[in-house]
Amino acid sequence: MRLSLILIVLVVLVQCNSTKTKPIHSDLDSLSYLIQKDSLDFSLLSKRAKLYLQENNIKLAKKDIDQAYSVFKNDVNVLSCKGDIYFDLNETRIAKDSWQRCLIIDPNQLDCRIKLTNLLCAVRDPNCRIMIDTLAKLQKGIVSPSIIAYLKELKEYESALDLLTNLLGENSNNKEALSLLSLIYSDTTKSNNFFNIELAEKYFTEIINKYPNDFQVYYNYGKHKQNISQYNEALDLYQKGAQLNKNSKQLFYNMGFCALELKDYNQAISYFTSAIAIDNSFLIAYHARAYTHTLNGDIKKAQFDWKNCLMLNPSYIPALEGLSR
Repeated sequence: MRLSLILIVLVVLVQCNSTKTKPIHSDLDSLSYLIQKDSLDFSLLSKRAKLYLQENNIKLAKKDIDQAYSVFKNDVNVLSCKGDIYFDLNETRIAKDSWQRCLIIDPNQLDCRIKLTNLLCAVRDPNCRIMIDTLAKLQKGIVSPSIIAYLKELKEYESALDLLTNLLGENSNNKEALSLLSLIYSDTTKSNNFFNIELAEKYFTEIINKYPNDFQVYYNYGKHKQNISQYNEALDLYQKGAQLNKNSKQLFYNMGFCALELKDYNQAISYFTSAIAIDNSFLIAYHARAYTHTLNGDIKKAQFDWKNCLMLNPSYIPALEGLSR
């Protein structure tokens, strides 16, 4: 009798566990089942298109969103998703039209507005600034650093600083915002009235203290030092960056430039060689190494590098001039 009870309990436990581990239909399967019952439900088609897009099944995503759009052209979710899919297909005109139509229907639709703003700013559309201003108003002055970066490119430094101040008011550790501040204050462009060495270095130092393993801050700080002709300090920062990322050709090129300015020609040649080892089509590094070989009195090696330049660009004038001497 006792043995029978034990067996019954074991059977029940096995049944419970098998129930718990029974496969549950995925969201994709569930949507496909519902769409079979109503193939004209644009909302379901749009949702499935998003899932296909997440799985990088762009062909099926496009098929679903085109079907959803043919059923109803004025749904903001369909239009937002259509823009995403066609953007991934590099059909930016259709993506742009989709997001613009979305905003005509609902001007406050943030998803479409953010994506359209990014697209217009990326292609340097004249409406970029207006789009950013509108987005900032809708979000009470809070805009992502990636969009604020476009204001820096447009040399709208004051507006960029205002928005960055808002971001840091919400999160003082926002690395992207701190980085943009350091880049604005270190920007030596003549039109930048906010260039400020002390503030630039304050923010570079703050980022390093908070994010000591961030390669980009060492690179940016080093470039700042290089731009103000503090080459030894720049090299120190670049060397710290190289410990975190040994695959940046531009980093090694900049290190070579600094060593060249310090008249350490052998070290400069070594850095330029490292840059070329990372990318053997890096024309400007061949140029710099050829020039350094010339300063170092090694004409044969200089000529060899000028020839390397011509292999990459047969009409490269500095190389033609270097070989004609």
